Amino acid sequence: MSKNTVKPALTPKPRTKRSRREVETAQFDAFVRRILRAYARRVATGDVEALASLTALSAEVDAMTRLAVAGLRGKPYSYSWSEIADRLGVSKQAAQMRYGERTDRGALDRRLLEAGIGVTVATLVQVFADHHPGIPAASVCPGCGYRYPEQVLDCPTNATVRPLLLRRRGEDRDALARLTPVQFEDLHKANHTKVTRAARRARPEPPTSAYRATSLFDLAGKDAL
Repeated sequence: MSKNTVKPALTPKPRTKRSRREVETAQFDAFVRRILRAYARRVATGDVEALASLTALSAEVDAMTRLAVAGLRGKPYSYSWSEIADRLGVSKQAAQMRYGERTDRGALDRRLLEAGIGVTVATLVQVFADHHPGIPAASVCPGCGYRYPEQVLDCPTNATVRPLLLRRRGEDRDALARLTPVQFEDLHKANHTKVTRAARRARPEPPTSAYRATSLFDLAGKDAL
């Protein structure tokens, strides 16, 4: 039997299976933030055509958050809406309206439906705050997931709440004080616009200078004494 002349150093070793690397959620978070900052810097260097794609990422994040919430709500985790809302920093109703079933998105807030005509100013204030688009305005309502049409920044819920809260704002000053300065100013903006328009209509028109011709050939009134 001939001697084995194959040199072990030249013979490839069988590839061993690499152990799976566990990546912590915090590392994912840091990685995504770095990517977003790099994307923003790239757009800022003059790529104006990519601006629309950059802003569209907010809708992608919203959709992925909805998937994450659905997973947390399902088995084996079965987190309650209260637990999810606590992590999101919103009310239970707002979390359920935004990340619940698609049929709920854009529907009137359940707090309004449950209270009916007996709704309190405090409830109106809380609902208005939960569904406020924020500054800068989001592309979808943070309270119910309603996608704002062009030039519209009120979801169906706040379109209902806004006039009610404006009309009843004097009934509970303490509740109204819970609005942030931005929300408070936005609530009164519509009312201020109406007042401004009414004042403009009531303002007398400035007198217009009239020319009177003194002769047949003086049509511009230049010969007036």
